[in-house]
Amino acid sequence: MPRCDCVVITDQEKVVKPMKRFLAVVSMLLPGLMSGCVSNTDLHALQADTSALARQNSAHEQTVEARVQQLRDRVAQFEQSQAETRRDAARVAATLDTLRSQLQSLQGEVEEVQHTVQRSPTGDAAGSTTRLADFEARLRDLEQQFSVSSQ
Repeated sequence: MPRCDCVVITDQEKVVKPMKRFLAVVSMLLPGLMSGCVSNTDLHALQADTSALARQNSAHEQTVEARVQQLRDRVAQFEQSQAETRRDAARVAATLDTLRSQLQSLQGEVEEVQHTVQRSPTGDAAGSTTRLADFEARLRDLEQQFSVSSQ
């Protein structure tokens, strides 16, 4: 007997397929239909809760925005303070360089006077001494300025 691989549809399958489709449609519509069955008191309570949450959310957003603005203001103040500190440090460094230069110049002049006094045994010792005292006084003044400006 020849073998047949054809599909045989029974009466039972003809009934089952439409029922499956119907159940699928009903299962999709059922949640929508169920939501229509909420009582008025439950609906009002849900709306009140939603309104309360919206107010709380608005209050929190305002609080967060205010805090963010405060932080922005503090960052701006910090950046301004930092810029002022950098400018002050640059001024101090420039003053320090000027004082060092003047100090080196005076030290060189003092060394020249000392060398001149040592080379000239019969030279003008009184004039050299006065000049040396003047240089030393200028040097002390610069040292005092340096110590005052560095504090």
